[in-house]
Amino acid sequence: MTKKLQKNILILTFPIFIELLFFILMGSVDTFMISGYEKANAFAVGSVAAVGNASTVINLFGVLINIVSAGISVVVSQYLGAKNEDGAKKTILTGILMQVLIGLLIAATLLIFGNLLFKLIDTPVEIQGLSYDYLFYTAISLFFVAISNAISSALRAYGHTHEVMITVIAANVFNILFNFIFIYGYLGAPEMGVAGAAVSTMLMRFFTMLITFVLLKKLIGLSITKIRYDRSSMKKIVKVGLPSALENMTYNLMQFVILSFVNKLGTEMITARTYVNTVLSYIFLFSASFAAGNAIITGYYIGEEDYEGAYKNTLKTTAMAIGVVTIATLAVNLLLPLIANALTDNPLIIKTMRQIFLFVILLEIGRSLNLVIIQALRAAGDTTFPLIMAIISMLGIGITASYLFTNSLQLGLLGIYLGITCDEFFRGVTMLIRWFKKVWMHKSLVKETAQ
Repeated sequence: MTKKLQKNILILTFPIFIELLFFILMGSVDTFMISGYEKANAFAVGSVAAVGNASTVINLFGVLINIVSAGISVVVSQYLGAKNEDGAKKTILTGILMQVLIGLLIAATLLIFGNLLFKLIDTPVEIQGLSYDYLFYTAISLFFVAISNAISSALRAYGHTHEVMITVIAANVFNILFNFIFIYGYLGAPEMGVAGAAVSTMLMRFFTMLITFVLLKKLIGLSITKIRYDRSSMKKIVKVGLPSALENMTYNLMQFVILSFVNKLGTEMITARTYVNTVLSYIFLFSASFAAGNAIITGYYIGEEDYEGAYKNTLKTTAMAIGVVTIATLAVNLLLPLIANALTDNPLIIKTMRQIFLFVILLEIGRSLNLVIIQALRAAGDTTFPLIMAIISMLGIGITASYLFTNSLQLGLLGIYLGITCDEFFRGVTMLIRWFKKVWMHKSLVKETAQ
């Protein structure tokens, strides 16, 4: 039986918010624990910066996982809105098979070319070894992530957001336990430092994948042993997922290039960037959860051919997201002295963080517009326009502005975030205009099967 979706953005968003919160906590726990390990051991200096470099390289390719995950979410939502559960299940099984292949490809690419990529972005020699140590085990774990993300996307589309949320919370508990064991060498395990954090992540992601297998069978009635290829489903997944993944890859390419600017500023600024991004991730999760919940609702509306419902709901959700991130950003600025001092005792890093967060409210408002409306456009089947604008804005505005602010105006790391803000605002306003024009209507993916 298909679970009837409640088109209430708050009811749907809350478990997604908690899920994303604990997912982000996972990365933050790694940063905090590695930071503590670095402070306690002189030989571990540069560990946090190494993780920051490795994460940027990993994300450049790891985003390919989103090709299938984004596609499944939209196509399954539209099928369920159109009351075609058979089509939804074919999409899920095909998507899982695609993720198996993509996961293997990403892992192999990172393991083979990881060191070369670190050299391309001028990673300081003293942290290249630590960076690859972290990358090695994390790259392997992306195979598990690929499969579990596909299943989680399907579960959310069916309305099973609470079950996915509980799975992520359990994964966090295991991650903390494994971190203590492998970073510090407890319970007879070797003391591995940065590599230990990556081993912990790998094991946690493996167990998470096993849990999603059980949920897939129990809640949707599909077995992982029955995955199969369906050409029509694959085409629909790729039509939505490929532009989405290319857009995310463009973002990560921008971050990859920008990191080369940051690396020239020295290890302290690399570390500062890692801490800033860690804190920003908690503000980001508000916009991301509203965007994910609204995308599912929009997919159902499109499947039902209720375009006006999709239009109004997205505008309402966008306004809510902007209001919430504004409050969250102000709160973070008030608490920043406590947060910064908990992360580091380096006065230069603390000063830099304070400068950056004075301007973060502009960045997050632009990001809210982007996340909510772009995902709504994808859910409606309008996938090409966001990709074109992403390429123009990120590579043309984001990188150029970051370079000019950082180098020509000598603003250092602050200039990087001002450049990113220019990109987010430009795209956000452009996407809002696109939504107002309603050119995304009548682009349903699942109507094609009925014709």
